[in-house]
Parts: sequence; C-alpha cells; structure tokens
Amino acid sequence: MYYRLKPMIRLRGWKLLPYALVNSSTGEARFIDKAMFDVAELCNGLVDFDLPFISEAARRNLSRLVEAGIVEECRNGETIKEDQKYRRYDNRYMQSVQWSITGRCNCKCRHCYLSGAEDRYGELSHEDIMKIIDDMGKCGVLRCEITGGEPLVRSDFWEIINALKERGIVISQIYSNGLAVNESVLNGLAERDLFPEFNMSFDGIGYHDWLRGIDGAEKKVREAFALCRAYGFPTGAEMCLWKENRHVLRDTVNYLASVGCRSVKVVPVTNIGAWLENGYNEEHGITEEELYQVYYDYLDDFYRDLPHIDVQLGSLFFANGKDPDHYDLPSVHPCSDPEKVCLCVHARNHMYISPEGRASTCMAISNDEEFTRYFPFVQEIGMQKCLTDSKYMELLTIRASQVLAHNPKCTDCKYRKYCLGGCRAGAAVYHPKDILGVDESICRMFVGGWVDKVFKKIKMLRPSASCPEMKLSLY
Repeated sequence: MYYRLKPMIRLRGWKLLPYALVNSSTGEARFIDKAMFDVAELCNGLVDFDLPFISEAARRNLSRLVEAGIVEECRNGETIKEDQKYRRYDNRYMQSVQWSITGRCNCKCRHCYLSGAEDRYGELSHEDIMKIIDDMGKCGVLRCEITGGEPLVRSDFWEIINALKERGIVISQIYSNGLAVNESVLNGLAERDLFPEFNMSFDGIGYHDWLRGIDGAEKKVREAFALCRAYGFPTGAEMCLWKENRHVLRDTVNYLASVGCRSVKVVPVTNIGAWLENGYNEEHGITEEELYQVYYDYLDDFYRDLPHIDVQLGSLFFANGKDPDHYDLPSVHPCSDPEKVCLCVHARNHMYISPEGRASTCMAISNDEEFTRYFPFVQEIGMQKCLTDSKYMELLTIRASQVLAHNPKCTDCKYRKYCLGGCRAGAAVYHPKDILGVDESICRMFVGGWVDKVFKKIKMLRPSASCPEMKLSLY
C-alpha cells in the first residue's frame, strides 16, 4: 500500500527543532521525533509499505499519522508536491510575526501606543517591506498578523498581501479600527482565498467614539462587524477600560457575542503613549484595584449570561460561555524549574516588528524607546541574523530564573513560581530600562489576593468549572 502527505502538509525543520509537520492552511507546526518524521518522509506516493523491510515500529507510526489526518492512502506514483518535501531553515523557529506595516492611522485615539494620528513612526519604504517579506519566507515564518497604525491606509496594502501569500505565509489576523473595512477589502481578500480574522477595537457601547477621537467611529465599526459576518470573515475584538466606560462591560461583551465575534480581550488603558503625553490618566484612568474589582464583579454576569465568545479579562480570567465548565487563570504559569522557562514564553514564538522595522517582543514594550533602541532593524540586518545572532535573540534566551534572582522581593514570595515576575511589557511601565524588573501590576494581583478571590468565586458560581491550575498546591 502507498501513502502520501495530505496536500496541506509540509515537512519542515529549524535550528534546535529539526522535525516538524506544518499545516500550510493554518500556519501550525507539529514537532515530532525523528522516527515518526522518517516515516512521514517515506509517505511520498512511491514507497510500498507492504514491503517486508518496513519495520513494525514504522507501521505503527504510519497508523498514527493516518489517524492524525497527516497522510492518506494513494496509488503508486501519486506523489507529493515539491513544496511538501523537507526544507530546513538555518535559524531559530519563529511561528508568527505581528507586523505594524505602518505607523499612520485614520483615527485620533487618545491612548495610542504609537501616536499614529501624528505619524510619529511613519512607515518603511515599499522596497524595505518587500525585503522583510522575502526574509520571512526564507526563514520559515509561518504566520503574519498585520497591524498598524491602521494597516488599510498603506497604498501598497495589496502588494503586501500578495507577497505574503506567494511565500506561503498565512495571514491569520488583520488588526483594524474598522473605518476602512468595506466590501472592496473583503472581496479582495476572498478573491485571493484569504479569510483572516479582523480583530477590531470596540471600547464600549456609547463610549467608543470618545477614546477613538472620531465622531461616528462606533457606528462604522459596528457596520464592519456586520459586514465581516455577512462575508464569512471571522472577527475578534479588544476593549480598553477606563473610568467612564467600565459599567458597560457586560453589555459590550454580549453585543460582541451577538454579532458573531469569536473573542474579546479586555484590558485597561495603559498610561503610556498618547494617554501619558496628554495627561488623561489623572481624570480618566482606572486604578489597579478598581480594574480588578470590575473583572471580579463581571464574573457574576459571565456565568449568568454564558456569552458564546472567548472572554479574556486581562491576566485574571479566560473562558467561553459555550464551555462554562472550563476556564483559565492567564497570570498563573506553574513552573517547577524557572531555569528552563524563557523570560517571555509568548515572545519565543511570536515576534513584533514596529513601523520603522525594529524587532521586538510585543507592541506594548515597543513604546519604551530607551529599552527597544538596542533591538535590531530587520531590514538592516536581515531576518535570519535577527533570529540567530542579535540583541533580540539575547532577550529571548533570558530565563525566568534571572528575573526572580534580580528582584529581592521575589526571593521568599510564595507566588514566585506561578507569576515568574509577570509580563516584561508590564514591568517596563514600572521599571523603564530594566527588562528584568518586576511587573508590579501582576505582583499586586497575586499578593493582593485577586487570583485567589477569582478562583474561589468561580467555585461558588459554577461548582463544576475547573481550570488546569486547580491541581496546584497553591490552591
């Protein structure tokens, strides 16, 4: 009998991770051992698995690959495409890149990290953009999340889309304010057989216009959600909380669920960027205690409404009403050995590229210019060097143990192996220039008992609900 890889499967490998099965339609990589990989490589439509030299171990691995939907039976000679054959990249693995392809924006958001309305960071030339895309393809980057500024304002937007598609890089998300999301954009993507998620900001029913600085912005983004749904495009949302809009959290989540939105991430307005520069925090900012209380109080609404949408309340809670018996505590990272855990687990597989081309761990930390000025410009040194030998890679190889050792307050803290010092972008807000500093917000979340309170409240509201952290001695 003959077998071949299914059409969407690619054989790939990277430094330190040499054996992977990549789904080209989703941009997901499944890392396997060499024995199973060797069998997958034989599934080329030319090898007869009934031959006596095929070992029993190989046949068992073949059965696993069939059951997993990786390979399929075929006739002799029905071989795989050239692009499915093994390709190894001489750099570290990077699953996805979130890329601000422009710093320009058609909104005047009062809280913008990048001060997009003032075009502070501008955008790279078309030539530099194409160079980075070419490098991404040569380094085996699997997915790209396109953001800005507002990405739809770039004049060469479609050339960027075409170039990513030509290199087999999945465009998984487009972050937008929704003002320019129209039939023409959706038709253009659909014609290319591309259906990325449109992740759009929605900052509360009746309050969106104020934060976005544009009259009619809420009406436009509501139209964009409806249009995406009609055209079959998935959507997600991000909601920023400040003093005046916190009371509409429940109604906003339920509205987003009603228009088919898949997820909503709720976070506070951070006192950086335009928000800091214009001094909005004193009058409109929300304190940490107020924020955690809003999250805590909303749990009653969540388990009463059970909205069919992923709801993430900052680092405190994550669940979907479709599956109310499961939830997560995002701030809890159980770790037996911090020496083996990277300083930022998310950044290990996800790079951020700023409007001027600087590689960083995330958009939030890119606002700390004193810190990020040490990071490389991708268009100057190339993606391969960036992922092999650069200040960026130095950051990714720092271990959580170094953060804990750097901060005396962590020494005897009972939560040290659960918070691991918190988020690096969060730490930069409190300790500029110190990448090993403590994320004081996460610290107060644990020490202030908010994680414990959430755990106990859910146990009361939904006794059948469980989370992976329930097994920890901490609880």
